[in-house]
Order: sequence, then C-alpha cells, then structure tokens
Amino acid sequence: MKIQRYSVLSLICSLLVFSLVGCGGSATNNNTTPDATTEEEEKAEFGKKWGFIDWKGHVIVEPKYQNAKSFSDGLAAVKRDGMWGFIDSTGNEVIEPKFFNVGSYVDGIVPFRNNAGKWGYMDRETKPFIEPKFDDARNFSEGFAAVKEGSKWGFIDRRGGFIVEPKFIDVKNFSEGLAPVLALTDDKGNKWGFVDTIGRLAIQHKYDSATIFTEGASEVHWNGKFGWIDRNDFFQERPGTDLASAYSEGLALVETAGKWGFMNKEKEMVIDPKYTRAEKFSEGRALVKIGNMIGFIDKKGRTIIKPRYIEAQSFSDGIAAVCVAENAEESDESGESSTDE
Repeated sequence: MKIQRYSVLSLICSLLVFSLVGCGGSATNNNTTPDATTEEEEKAEFGKKWGFIDWKGHVIVEPKYQNAKSFSDGLAAVKRDGMWGFIDSTGNEVIEPKFFNVGSYVDGIVPFRNNAGKWGYMDRETKPFIEPKFDDARNFSEGFAAVKEGSKWGFIDRRGGFIVEPKFIDVKNFSEGLAPVLALTDDKGNKWGFVDTIGRLAIQHKYDSATIFTEGASEVHWNGKFGWIDRNDFFQERPGTDLASAYSEGLALVETAGKWGFMNKEKEMVIDPKYTRAEKFSEGRALVKIGNMIGFIDKKGRTIIKPRYIEAQSFSDGIAAVCVAENAEESDESGESSTDE
C-alpha cells in the first residue's frame, strides 16, 4: 500500500490535535482538568448519557450520567446534576457529586475545584490534601502534578512544594521521568522541551509539538519533520507515513488519507487504515470509529465491541466509559448502519 505525505502545515495541525486528544479523543481528557461547566459544555452534554462497560462489552454501569472520566485507582469521576463525584467499579456512588470539577484519582489523591474557582487536592475521604490555591491543576503522575499560578505552569510534589516554579506557557504530565514543557525562546518562538523530576531542563526547547514519553519515545515535530525522540534527544524521522504515534503495547497509530490504522515495530501495517478515528491500544483494546459510531478492536484488528457508541474513552482498570444517545444508530463492522433490536 502506498502512503502519501501531508504538507507541513497539515502535519503541524494534525500533531496539535493529536497531542491534545489522542487522535480525536474524548471531550474529557484525564490529563487535564477543564474549568467549570460552561453554557457550551452544557449544550454539548445535552441528550447524552454516559455509562461503563467491561472488557467484553458487558454493561456494568447503565448510561445515566451527564459526563464521565476513565477509571483510575478503582474510581471514576461522574457528573450528575451539574456536579462531579465518584463511583466504584460496581457503580456505587462512593463520593457524592458535589464538586464543581475534578480530575482523576492517582495514588489516593485527586485535583478538585472549589466554588471560588481555585484548585487543590483531596484524599479518598474528600479531606483537603493540598489546600485549593491554584488557578488550574492536573492529576498527579509519577509523584508530581502540574499546577497553574496566574498564566504560568509549574510542578509540585505530594507535599505541595514546587519542584519546578511556575514559568512555562504550558506543560504535560510526567511520564518515564520526563515532562514536556512549553516556553518562549529568544529566537524561535514558543518551543517544547523536557524537564526531569528534579526540575532540570533535560531536553532543550526546540520542538513545535511534543507528547509525553511512552515506551521510550516522544512524538515530536521539528524543523518541518515529524518523528520520535528518545530520552537522549536522538531524533528519528518517520518516513512514508502521514502521521504516526509512538508505540503503545507494541503497535503505533498511523494515518493515511484521513484514515487510521496500526503498524508494528517492524513497520508492517498489521491493521489497515480504515477508521475515521482511533486511539492507542490500552489493555489490549483500541477505540476505533466507523462511520459515526465508536467500538473497540483487538490487536488482530477483530471487532470485539461493536460500534454502537457516540463517544467513548479507552479502557482503564478493565473498564471503559461509553456514551449513548436516544435513537442512536449503530454501525456494523462494514461501516453500514443498522439499528439494535
């Protein structure tokens, strides 16, 4: 199969979207904690109900929530009546929906937003772990969390002390000991680099886009080229593909002619590009979109969970959040529409 190349401008745009949502990801991203519900968000949530399915597609929590986030630490954030709380894997509301916004639990700690618009962190008993004082906050990752003061981002440890003072335009979570950070350079404009867990700049600011490290690589755009870097900042261009992700569970996403597929580490296309949206493999399943509906495939490209959802999130803790709408049509494996009986 011959794979065409995008123009540089198209590639940059695709990278920006890719790094934020993971190939068209859910409106609720576990790495970020958006502001309080806006009128636009309420409109986007109208008529949609979120629930949860297990690895085989069995419903374990009936769709009934306005919004939901993936399971983490055995709990998932859910939104009911405009407020956020948490359920366990059986669907029990273990933390009543009463928070204006929340992130996801990591090692027993979760970011939350109070009625004054400030972010802090609380434990599983909802007791403040770090008092609300930040203008934004993200989930802990590898013992550190990104927080915002004014217009700048930095990183704190579990005691609430800064390991990296707020000085960056944007940041992403720590992964494999490094975190992408965006800064204004003297001669190249806003560029991404990486800091390590003691706050040192480990990789210089020179990339137009960069993702967190997974399986030893970060996806970057540099000097008009798309490729990967390793922890030593060695750049490898991805030739012959429009857009490719770093590997996850041994497979990388590849886009060609607007469709997504997967290749292995031998650069063989093992799942042909035929999906209008796809996300990296997680726990042996990949979220894919056929037509207007979302389902899940395994690593052999077999449809394990038939496309029947208008939105979904990748599997985490053996469970995936899924969204349905009344009278929604379901896409069969060939992409043709059918209706459940």
